[in-house]
Amino acid sequence: MNITIKDVARAANVSVATVSRVLNNKNNVSEDAVQAVNRAVEELGYSPNFLGRDLRKSETKRILAIIASTEKTFYNDVLRGMQDAAYTEGYDVLIATTRDDPEHEMHLLGMLFSRAVDGAVLLAPKLDSKTISDLSKRYRLAICLERLDTDDILCVTIDNERAGYDATKYLIGKGRKRIGMISTEIRSMSSVDRENGYKRALKESGIPFDPALIYYGDYETETGTRGCEYLLSLSQKPDAIFSISDTISIGAMTYAVQHGITVGKDILFFGFDNIAYSHMFIPKLSTVDQPCYLQGKTVVEKLIANMKSDTPDRQTYMLPHSLILRESTGD
Repeated sequence: MNITIKDVARAANVSVATVSRVLNNKNNVSEDAVQAVNRAVEELGYSPNFLGRDLRKSETKRILAIIASTEKTFYNDVLRGMQDAAYTEGYDVLIATTRDDPEHEMHLLGMLFSRAVDGAVLLAPKLDSKTISDLSKRYRLAICLERLDTDDILCVTIDNERAGYDATKYLIGKGRKRIGMISTEIRSMSSVDRENGYKRALKESGIPFDPALIYYGDYETETGTRGCEYLLSLSQKPDAIFSISDTISIGAMTYAVQHGITVGKDILFFGFDNIAYSHMFIPKLSTVDQPCYLQGKTVVEKLIANMKSDTPDRQTYMLPHSLILRESTGD
């Protein structure tokens, strides 16, 4: 038998409105009434319907974070930043994974459409930018880590084009002129931006762009292995390899070491993300560090501000990155 708020009111000999005020910690209730309601709740085993209450209040104090997978370690700091910022404002963060499936991503956003959550943050979304842009006009939605090819949605990321430029420019500054790149077939804006930064650095340094020096795969270690194998099979081998993720770069370095290449001397390697393994691997990997915790914290702070505003902020915020120099570049 389901115990209702009316049953509690009857047992406590008070009105339903009084029970509601007690359960919601309102001040305008007598101490006797508070004790009577709490005693009735305990005796009857009443459990409030929080979802129903949240919907009536048009507020759930919950934010949905949608990510591809929990296997990517740099997500951990992003989520920690989100949770810390949410907790400070009295919100909880619900985490759901999609396995890179756009249909599952849309299914999860159903929680936003049905008001089971107040807002949602997409980390590296797979839905197309028009769909996301259209949804952001009706719901409190934000993007983190990635950006869209549109500027009408709240977004917190880094300048990936500049980061790709900085990494490549550093390799050029070390005297390297034939720089290979391992990228992804998935045309996310971060991948495209990092490639564009790579090409800009070459152009500014007077080094002709050679499309044969780019290998495309996925974000897994095996792509680094296959990419390095391909690049070393060229008649003119690279003297440096920039990968758009540390996972890829570690796969590439592993292949190079296994085939007698002296990393940091014969070939320099540069990764991206500064994951934990980047400084555990021997030789330690030089990489681009992006402020994951700060990105997560900032996106939730901005999203909560949007929830409280009639004129939502749709800006793209680019936080600063830095280069972490280690043994793989001879540092």
